[in-house]
Amino acid sequence: MKTLIHLFAKCSSVLVKKSLPALVLLACLPGYSQTLTDDFVAAGYTLTNLGSVEQLPSQYGGLTIRPDQPNTLYIGGSANNSGGSLYTVGLIRDPETKQITGFDGSAVLYLAAPNNDGGILFDQYGTLLFTRYSMNELGQVLPDNTYISNSLTEFGVTPSVGALAFVPAGYPGAGGLVFSSYNAGIMYNVPYTREASGQYFFSTKVAEVSVLPDAAGPEGIAYIPAGSAAFPNLSMVISSYGNGTVVVFEVGEYGLPVPSTVRQMVTGLTGAEGALIDPVTGDFLFSTFGGDNKVIRISGFEKPASVFDSPAENHAGFSIFPNPTEGFVKLDFVKPVSGGMVSVFNTYGAKVMEQELSNESQYEFDLSSFPAGIYFVRAENGNSSGYRKLIHK
Repeated sequence: MKTLIHLFAKCSSVLVKKSLPALVLLACLPGYSQTLTDDFVAAGYTLTNLGSVEQLPSQYGGLTIRPDQPNTLYIGGSANNSGGSLYTVGLIRDPETKQITGFDGSAVLYLAAPNNDGGILFDQYGTLLFTRYSMNELGQVLPDNTYISNSLTEFGVTPSVGALAFVPAGYPGAGGLVFSSYNAGIMYNVPYTREASGQYFFSTKVAEVSVLPDAAGPEGIAYIPAGSAAFPNLSMVISSYGNGTVVVFEVGEYGLPVPSTVRQMVTGLTGAEGALIDPVTGDFLFSTFGGDNKVIRISGFEKPASVFDSPAENHAGFSIFPNPTEGFVKLDFVKPVSGGMVSVFNTYGAKVMEQELSNESQYEFDLSSFPAGIYFVRAENGNSSGYRKLIHK
């Protein structure tokens, strides 16, 4: 199982196995308690322990929420184990704030996800991607339930992978796929293509950044919603299993962290695992592999831009029709576009289409080859920009 490198120096100078019982790990952490650092408390953030999920096998793996299923949590159980699986559990939300306050019932087996680890997500088209430890592989469950597992070693990811995330719209490297190496403490941007079947194919990594020693054992990656308090620049959060912390970095090229900008956000953890931005509220959630296997929520972030519940629809001065559409779309601009850009994003924030515009009052495009669902169209016209929601039937 996983090896923690210099993680609990007071307990041992040798490697500590991730498979050790939680009590042993807790003994290595005097006064164990997860704590928000002072800077983030002052900025208005709060930490809430949501507790354990009934009937979810320990140890907990990564977790995700699909934007089209906001009241269902997908979470790994028996993580790092060949018998590991992905489970679902209903979410209870506060009727006013919409924040997650607990779990509605017990965990229900969703599908087998052997050796699942900190990275679990669905793409817009229904493909499930999950990192597999310690074989350094990416599991793929396609929409037709075909299961595939690909080695990441040949693409430049040092064994073994820990987590993964798509870079959201508006961030450097938007639409790219970022992986972390748990053992090496390195983050990678790995190019990919996706076939109509839903299968992902990869090529050699184009960039990498070491996050040691600040984020040893990176087990979760999430991108902080723009405009959140105490984050003047676009940033990301990493669950550091190795250090028992959650840390934040500013985002640089290829959607990778800028090491010199690191700040600790949460300390005193045992087994920080996974990372998730709630698509409804912007709250950050992560699980713990060990540490009594809990799910923890940090509130105070802005709502993710990919949700666009109240987009700035008039700033760019354009209308869109027909909406809903069966594929063909036309944009009408109030005044001709000068040095502008039209971009289309899916609900996960990935950019699926982009076109530069110049001195045009109308623009047409066709989504008929894309899956039905909700998209967001961003139009930039000079110094103004805005979004409109588009429904593709």
